Amino acid sequence: MAKINKVEVEIFGNTYTIRGDEDPKYIKEVAEYVDKEMRQITERIPNLSTDKVAILVALNIADEFFKMKEFISKKIAFLVKKIDEELKEPG
Repeated sequence: MAKINKVEVEIFGNTYTIRGDEDPKYIKEVAEYVDKEMRQITERIPNLSTDKVAILVALNIADEFFKMKEFISKKIAFLVKKIDEELKEPG
């Protein structure tokens, strides 16, 4: 059974206790990323509520995720094709 870590992080001025089996350093890194994204949106669009900032950050991170997922899928398909071509060549 994996050890559950309990890590306190600060995101956008609020402290949260995160529990998970990931390394505490990784949990803090993820929280810092979310905090940075929220602060960047607030710099560009001041006076938004925290909820709206969080929604915009969630949409931006989801966009990054979907683009990366598509990129990786294309790379895997390319590599599989190359492997298949190599296996089909005589010799």
